[in-house]
Amino acid sequence: MTAYHGTTVGGLHTLLPFANPHSNLKYPCVYLSANKALSSIYIWNRGYKWMTFEIREDGMPVYNESFKGCLREFYGGAKGYIYTCEGSFETDENTTIKHAVVSREPVKVRDVDIVEDAYERILHYEREGLMIINHFDTLSEEQKRKDRNMVLGAIKRLDLLKGEHPLSGFVAEKFPELWEEAGSLT
Repeated sequence: MTAYHGTTVGGLHTLLPFANPHSNLKYPCVYLSANKALSSIYIWNRGYKWMTFEIREDGMPVYNESFKGCLREFYGGAKGYIYTCEGSFETDENTTIKHAVVSREPVKVRDVDIVEDAYERILHYEREGLMIINHFDTLSEEQKRKDRNMVLGAIKRLDLLKGEHPLSGFVAEKFPELWEEAGSLT
């Protein structure tokens, strides 16, 4: 099986398993995607994740901008790499991401695609019909409601109001009304 790994780390010849404390999986592994376009959204220019995407039933990745300019802010100017790997990868439903595959063993890199600007690459995948971008200005009221609930859920789940999590300042800045609402609920 061919799978892809998007990252900002260059020069890799082997991807090594590791345990991420923020992962849904509690064992060391290499995360990969069976969808190359989807792997591009793992190349971002922040020290934290704010990935608002979903996978439609037909397998199409859909990225939803949760605020105006979100895509450009996270991916604009971010240089990265999409590593192509071959192997017998496994799935784990706990990843909760369609197209995600994992390996508990080191994974040899077969090829590397250098991404000079992740934002431009994501827009390229959109133009090629390999990914859908729901730009903030085009979101439906239903999607805005879902995003609102997602942000409020993140504030609560990650205990962001304490200000200790890397996302705290970001969420307070980008979603001040929801930050204030969450604070009034505690």
